[in-house]
Amino acid sequence: MKLTAEYGRKIRKEYSEVKENEVCVQLGLKQLGGSKTKIDGINEQSRVSIKNFKSSSTQVHLTTKKQFKKILGLDNNSEKFIEMFCGDQDVKYKNRDRYFTNEIDSIYVNSFLNFLNNNKIKIIDLMIRNGFDITNIAYMDLNTNTLYNIKYEDLLIKIDECVWVAKKGGIHLKNKDNKTYFHIQREGKKNKNNRYNVLCHIHRNLFI
Repeated sequence: MKLTAEYGRKIRKEYSEVKENEVCVQLGLKQLGGSKTKIDGINEQSRVSIKNFKSSSTQVHLTTKKQFKKILGLDNNSEKFIEMFCGDQDVKYKNRDRYFTNEIDSIYVNSFLNFLNNNKIKIIDLMIRNGFDITNIAYMDLNTNTLYNIKYEDLLIKIDECVWVAKKGGIHLKNKDNKTYFHIQREGKKNKNNRYNVLCHIHRNLFI
């Protein structure tokens, strides 16, 4: 089926309502949802963020360049990396409005990588919690109908050994076996008025 905006809205509605509720039922949660909270289901013990996957990763956080830089308190070189990596309408480079990581000065790339590796908990907390007291992340593999559930504190233990590395189109948090747990990319929508944001993905590898 052709991926249209209408089809995309239909899928998001199904995932955020029907599929999400199915996970809540399995875990004994009351469904919350909505765009103003990262908490999708709760009970007396847990506040759970729910993710449904069909591919190897899915969106976990989206923010503007301005907010991303402000919240994390990036240094000047790291800010320069984000500006070039996400691009803007004034950039004209090889018929593109952004730069890939291998086209950005290594000073800026390494500054951003150093920041991420020195602040792993801070960046993951932004992606997962963003001010909400999430206790668990639930992952439903829609290909196998298998449900995984990881405590936030256990997630932090898993990422402790990981390292942020630069790939051509994104920055990946990889474990010692070179498996990606999270990655950061440019949003890249077709609409040029809304395509220069920072998009963060969570990967299936984290749960399996």
